[in-house]
Amino acid sequence: MQRFRVWWNSFKTVVVLLSFALNMILVVVTLLLLMQIFAIKNGVLEPLVDGLHASFVGLDNAVIERSITVEDSIPVVFTLPVDTTTNVVLTEDVPIVANASFTLPGGGGVINGRVDLVLPTDLVLPVQLSIEVPVNADVPINLDVPVNIPLNETELHAPFVHLRDLLEPYVRVLDHLPDGWSDTPDFVIDVLQGNGVDLVAPTYDSEHPWPPPDQARTTETTGADTAPLSLDLTTSSDAIPVQVAGPTATFTPYPAFTPAS
Repeated sequence: MQRFRVWWNSFKTVVVLLSFALNMILVVVTLLLLMQIFAIKNGVLEPLVDGLHASFVGLDNAVIERSITVEDSIPVVFTLPVDTTTNVVLTEDVPIVANASFTLPGGGGVINGRVDLVLPTDLVLPVQLSIEVPVNADVPINLDVPVNIPLNETELHAPFVHLRDLLEPYVRVLDHLPDGWSDTPDFVIDVLQGNGVDLVAPTYDSEHPWPPPDQARTTETTGADTAPLSLDLTTSSDAIPVQVAGPTATFTPYPAFTPAS
């Protein structure tokens, strides 16, 4: 019995020490996570969630534009009715033999006989055509067809909107959470005082996810007026012309600077 008590006391000591060590490790890990919580939020979670949300919105707004080359043949089978007046050209001499009656003038009577004629080659004759022409042929096709397909008018629109709606609450929550330790006290005070902190309220990023902020800033900078600006830094003796490239701005000149003798 004494041995069992000694063993039990040793076991309890080991368990207590092991539990203390595990708790210390857990506390250290928790402190490290708390120290890096805003770095994880601003550097990992927010870019990931906002990027996915904006990408799905951008995909829904995307338009497929390209040119597709079509090479094929179309069978054409029909009967073409032709009813028109045209001119034909003889390709060889055409002999004509016909019976004829000749009436002699002055009551001389009638003479029945035969007339032999030859229509020469290259003779142009006006004729009336009224025929049906059968058409049976394959028509080759080789052309470039421009394609313009907005994805929001296809079956992909529904899943893109569904994915956007799934991610949008997380975008709003991350936008409302503080970005650093300096913002945390005010955020906690507002929550405790009940000042209407709504984590799922719409934000600018959730309402205008596309184009992303970096791309929007690039567009604004590119589209700005980049006329060079000329400045004169005047001293008592010389004027130094400076060319600054950038948006047009207005500067208020200061009085001329006179260096001390």
